[in-house]
Amino acid sequence: MTLSRHSLPHLRQLRPVALACCALVGLAVGGLAMAQKNAAVAKPSKAQLVADLAATLQACSYDGSPLAFSPPDLSKGGGTGKQVVAEIMKYTGLPANFVVVEGKVPNAAAVIMQGPDQVPRRVIAYNPAFMGQVIEATKSNNWAPVSIMAHEIGHHLSGHTIVPGGSQPPIELESDKFSGFVLYKMGAPLADAQRAIATLIPEKDGETHPGRRKRLAAIEAGWKEACELQGGGPQCSGGLPVRTAAVTPAAPSPAQAPATPVAKAPAPTAAPTPTPAPPAAKAPAPALAAAAAETLPKVDVAAIPSKGTQFIYDEFGILDPAIRAQFEKQMYEHAQKTGVEIVTLLVKDLDGKSAEDYAHAMMRQLRVGKLDVGNGAVLVVAPEQNQAAAVLGAGVALEMGSHDKTEQLKRWMNTAWALCKKKNACGNWTENLMLAADHIRRDTSRADWTIAYQSLGDIQKAGAAENGKVTNPSDSKVWRKIVRLSGTVESLNPPSGNKAAWVNDAKVQSGKQPVLLRSAEGLTTMLYVDPRTAALQPGGKLEQGKTYTVIARAAALSWNPKDTQSLDVLSYAVTE
Repeated sequence: MTLSRHSLPHLRQLRPVALACCALVGLAVGGLAMAQKNAAVAKPSKAQLVADLAATLQACSYDGSPLAFSPPDLSKGGGTGKQVVAEIMKYTGLPANFVVVEGKVPNAAAVIMQGPDQVPRRVIAYNPAFMGQVIEATKSNNWAPVSIMAHEIGHHLSGHTIVPGGSQPPIELESDKFSGFVLYKMGAPLADAQRAIATLIPEKDGETHPGRRKRLAAIEAGWKEACELQGGGPQCSGGLPVRTAAVTPAAPSPAQAPATPVAKAPAPTAAPTPTPAPPAAKAPAPALAAAAAETLPKVDVAAIPSKGTQFIYDEFGILDPAIRAQFEKQMYEHAQKTGVEIVTLLVKDLDGKSAEDYAHAMMRQLRVGKLDVGNGAVLVVAPEQNQAAAVLGAGVALEMGSHDKTEQLKRWMNTAWALCKKKNACGNWTENLMLAADHIRRDTSRADWTIAYQSLGDIQKAGAAENGKVTNPSDSKVWRKIVRLSGTVESLNPPSGNKAAWVNDAKVQSGKQPVLLRSAEGLTTMLYVDPRTAALQPGGKLEQGKTYTVIARAAALSWNPKDTQSLDVLSYAVTE
């Protein structure tokens, strides 16, 4: 599979079924054969999976073997595994979008399950005994289980989901690369970051999972990318890394390596590995440090994406550290509350691309936001090339309306850059640069970014039940909510004035493209597509007669199923 912004692993998010993210289920350690024998089940149909989502989850093993298991009890605590995940999260600079629980799973799994309110939740469930087996199999290497949990975290932070038939190699390599990236920041030598896969994963590729060599290469790529981001040097060849400070302000100085995260393990045969301290604060804020230049990854459409761990990148090392830290914290808290991720890049070289193309590339390579709901934004300022651009995901663009952040960034560049360069420090101009991101933060703070309904029929019926009873939008369960639907495109240019397929002329005048779609339930549906976000769509160019899975925000729902239902498109993908 070739990775490009038109063909992304995120298209897997757009299927009707949200299931278990590919899990570390089935590592070749003691007890695996028996677990597979007891848990193997026949491949269910899509209809069965939808019906059983709240009760049974299907996961894929690390080597692609299908497994099924009972869902974990979300009321139970996460034990020591929760503490280890919290420790890892300190080094990501990102909020957790999942909960951690002990569960009756064969080993460890990143899953999506519905809670009692039928809202999907991201969960990492793990078996404590399994982690002890991992340590035993890797000859008491305590980084091995940490890399396993980091891999699962990578799945959730990147927004991965799987569909019937298992996961896909690209998203496994993404999570491996993320694992290598974060373990570098935690202080793990490259060999230790790779130990779990080097010891436990077979060389041969599977249908859903790549083999050992490819996965080791992905971990190495992430480890070295984290090293290069911090300025590079001899340590990037694979030796002992320069440890990055955790982002929790009250955290004590990190130890050289973490101890056993979730199970008792044999005493290490090599150097001792002190136990990491538990997290000391709920809302991390970057530690203040002297300004330092960073190095963003080169634009490469074939590169494995890796979830970015910052909201501000400065390749000149010129932004004021205190002001930058303030805005990093602000963007972190916004992502924690809403899921919206806003990343600002001050770039030395656009690699021969326009600022807009560069921003599109970085949105993919840094996995900014979730493609299915379009809640990411990448702001690029390249003063040496005199270019700037603001690329917004479809959901963010919908909230921002006609506001043009590109022009605001250009004004900053034309006004502030000469002064920044002259003093080799931006001072308070740092705050002015961040005003564009702050505007996006404020305008996206009120929207709900959860996919609340799994079919157009469901949200239409819920809206009909409110007809005449709910007058305040804040009391509505459907107003501007997000729905996943499927249907066939009937017209890419529906005419105005047709009462049977009503087109909102005001939306057309604002630049939206109306698309007539017949939903799976037979509802007449007018989709409004923003041409500015077309380059981010995994479904490519919409075609008449094709069937798509669509994620959209409700614009105007009618209580009468015979009327036209209006939706603002966030993403779409061709339904196979």
